[in-house]
Amino acid sequence: MSIPKFPSVPPLSGAQIRALTELVFRPDLTERTVPCYDLLFVFGGSHPEIWITAAHAYQQGIVKQVLITGGYKENATRHHTWTYGRTPEAQVIRDKLVELGVPKEKMVWEDQSANSLENVWFGLQRVDVSRLSTILFVSKAYAVGRQHRTLTRHLPERITLAAYPALTTIGKIPVTSWGWSRVLAHRAVVYGEYLRMVAYGKRGHLTPLEKEITGL
Repeated sequence: MSIPKFPSVPPLSGAQIRALTELVFRPDLTERTVPCYDLLFVFGGSHPEIWITAAHAYQQGIVKQVLITGGYKENATRHHTWTYGRTPEAQVIRDKLVELGVPKEKMVWEDQSANSLENVWFGLQRVDVSRLSTILFVSKAYAVGRQHRTLTRHLPERITLAAYPALTTIGKIPVTSWGWSRVLAHRAVVYGEYLRMVAYGKRGHLTPLEKEITGL
């Protein structure tokens, strides 16, 4: 059974809000521990902030290579600025990164995936994982927790991971770790991320939660 992007949200206590923030946004992952990462893993998406954030990471000189993921999924909800029809997300992101100054020879990509699990499955086939020890990944800020667990489920434990979040908007307001609980649509999308982590962990798609949030 699929989980809606904006599920109904039960009343949330202060403790539940804090627990959701820690699990969904994973602020601990944004503290980078190495000066330069072997790979920048870019999760697919239609929001311009995805490629703007990826370009910024490359321009900081903190990544050696860029892996872009994302195909075309029928009936997917896309950002209102998307004008690229059925073009796979990875191809659009690649072209945008070139426009933003990232050398094409520094990039590899896959354009067949339809979800985050496939982003990881197909994406990791495009690089030699045995040569990687550090990965920085770009995803929507409110998806960092889920994407991190998806990566850890399919990567060797020896690989160090860190996040480079893209602050994407819903209702023209960025979904942030400090403000999501004050906006109804943001509460729904964050709660949906939590439900996905629970459900996909049980299916083996990602590293399961160590403990579910009491009362949710």
